Amino acid sequence: MNFIDNIYVIPWVSYEANNCNTVFIDGPVPTLIDPGHKNFLGNVVNGMAKDGKRIESVKLVIGTHGHPDHIEAADAFDKETMRAIGKAEFDYLNNGGKELYLMTGCEMPKKPYSFYLNEGTLDIGDTRFQVLLTPGHSPGSLCLYCEEKKLLISGDTVFYMGVGRTDLPGGNMEALAHSITRLASLDIEYLIPGHGEAVRGKDMIQKNFTMIMGEFF
Repeated sequence: MNFIDNIYVIPWVSYEANNCNTVFIDGPVPTLIDPGHKNFLGNVVNGMAKDGKRIESVKLVIGTHGHPDHIEAADAFDKETMRAIGKAEFDYLNNGGKELYLMTGCEMPKKPYSFYLNEGTLDIGDTRFQVLLTPGHSPGSLCLYCEEKKLLISGDTVFYMGVGRTDLPGGNMEALAHSITRLASLDIEYLIPGHGEAVRGKDMIQKNFTMIMGEFF
């Protein structure tokens, strides 16, 4: 569904259909964020098609973090499609992060990443994002913030009325609290989390951060 301007969301609906929210950014560099499990990629294909978009148009795939329910499908794209993930997360995946793939019977993406993301500016076509490193759910989790649109793509760092779990390999509750405190200081009117419903409205989003800080930390 079209969420705002050139930003589309293929939502998480059930464990039988897909395992995370996928974001499509249309424009000069069509970009897919968190394509999900490879056996559920058909849900993304169908979701894009409802908006008149084709998955074959995707030129860049980004993972907000390295868990299989977010990036396993990265290998489904051809070699011409660029792939990116946080540098800290890549380092984690090549060490303790492998454990989660072994635990779940999933396959780590084998195709190489085109580049790695660190803190700073990332232009996706004509849309400028700030890459924010937000460890806690995993050591190298990142969020993408568009100041112009007041939009935050938060991966599994923060949800509507919830936060990413920290009991998986590499999780750290103290780091997650610091990351969420940082995000709460941003001017956000649109929040697209990795799971659950997207949130519109600055007041609603700030209330969500307040609730989370009180309930979880």
